[in-house]
Amino acid sequence: MLSPVGILTRYLEKAMAQARYDLVGPGRFVAELPELGLKVEAEHLEAARKGLQEALEAWLLDALRAGIAPPGLEGEDPLRARFFSLAGEMWRLVQEGSQAVDAGGRASGRMAEAQKAKEPPRPAPAKASLEDWLKGLGIQVVKKPQEDEEKEKVLTRLALFLGDRYASLDKLYERLKQSLSTKRQFELSLSEATQEEIANSTQFCTMLKQYALLTSYHYKSEDRRIRAKASTEGWVQNFLTGGWLERYVAEKLRKFLRSKNLPHEVAMGYQVVLPNGEAMELDVLVKVGERVYWFEAKTGDFQAHIAKYGGLKKVLGLSAKESFLVLLGMDKARAKELSALHGLTVVNQANFLDIFQEVLEGNAA
Repeated sequence: MLSPVGILTRYLEKAMAQARYDLVGPGRFVAELPELGLKVEAEHLEAARKGLQEALEAWLLDALRAGIAPPGLEGEDPLRARFFSLAGEMWRLVQEGSQAVDAGGRASGRMAEAQKAKEPPRPAPAKASLEDWLKGLGIQVVKKPQEDEEKEKVLTRLALFLGDRYASLDKLYERLKQSLSTKRQFELSLSEATQEEIANSTQFCTMLKQYALLTSYHYKSEDRRIRAKASTEGWVQNFLTGGWLERYVAEKLRKFLRSKNLPHEVAMGYQVVLPNGEAMELDVLVKVGERVYWFEAKTGDFQAHIAKYGGLKKVLGLSAKESFLVLLGMDKARAKELSALHGLTVVNQANFLDIFQEVLEGNAA
């Protein structure tokens, strides 16, 4: 069995092996770990590397202090779990020791801290997960999505491409979505489209065909016309009609919270049974510290669902600012009016992250 020191040493070595380095100007080196949102700039390459390692160690300590197993350190090893439980107590001792030095430079509490250090540390209380939070509300989780890791990566890549470029892909997406109900080939003329719209539309269709979400695809450059047909498989239909937006919201939230080094948990597609026995699916739940936020995502008609979401918000015990309804392509002015009418935070795919950040900063104030 690996010792906790060995586990962390290997983790740091593996993480640093993934670091990226770049010379961005005279005497300006950048070292970064994009997946963790860590970036350091220095005058020399070695200084940048050391700075990044220090930032990684601080990030890891914060994660352990919060009781969260960093990516790659998850597992059921008893010794590993014991180490995580002691991390919170270790951090408390370090903080109290650093605050105990008086103005004369003498450590006024050093003797007491040394005595405490000899005592067996008490495990820090375990942090409640989103599933624990739901159980506390009397809500039963009956199913959680379980996808193949490689499939997850592909679908997430497609969702990010579509979501980030939706302004230039909206016409293509609408035609694609309409064709899903008829299960027939669709056509889209790009004769009046911008170069950006043409490039993004053809690239997205190529990606969909590459992964067999489109069974046929042809672009005739002479008349700038797309002809394509979507797969009729159930999971493809679910992804293209709306599942991609849920995935987009979840992944953008993960990336944002990682970039801020905030301990968090993001869950997508929990199928639950409410206390009254009603079955529902929760698109995205996010836990940041002790606060929980809920996101529902709709690519089409929402009018028949918005009242239900208002009622579910009460069951979850969340405020309007903690309950988000992401509507694809929704006008900002209309979103503001819907928010006031239905007691939810109505946003679109382009601004939900900015609004979420404002809410986070407001809660932290």
